[in-house]
Amino acid sequence: MKMFIKIVGRRWGFRFAKLRKCKGYCDSPKKKNKEIVVRSNLPQKEELDVTIHELLHAADWWKDEEWVEQVGTDIANILWRLGWRKTEQ
Repeated sequence: MKMFIKIVGRRWGFRFAKLRKCKGYCDSPKKKNKEIVVRSNLPQKEELDVTIHELLHAADWWKDEEWVEQVGTDIANILWRLGWRKTEQ
C-alpha cells in the first residue's frame, strides 16, 4: 500500500516493496513523483532503522551517507529501547 508523506514541506510517496538489491531507497528531492521505498520483509528493528535512514535522506538529501547511517541507527536504537514497535493496522 502506498501512502503519501511530507518531509520538510516536500511530498513523497512511501511504500514497502519486495526489493532484492537494497534494503531501501529514497529518490532525489528534484525527481517528479519521488518516493521512498523500504524492503517489506525486514525484521522489525531493521525496518525501523532503514525507514529512519531513508527519511533522513528525504529531509536533507545533501548529508553524506556516513552521517545518515550513524544518526539513523542511533535514533532507531533509542526508539527501540523506548519500546517503539510496529503494530498491524
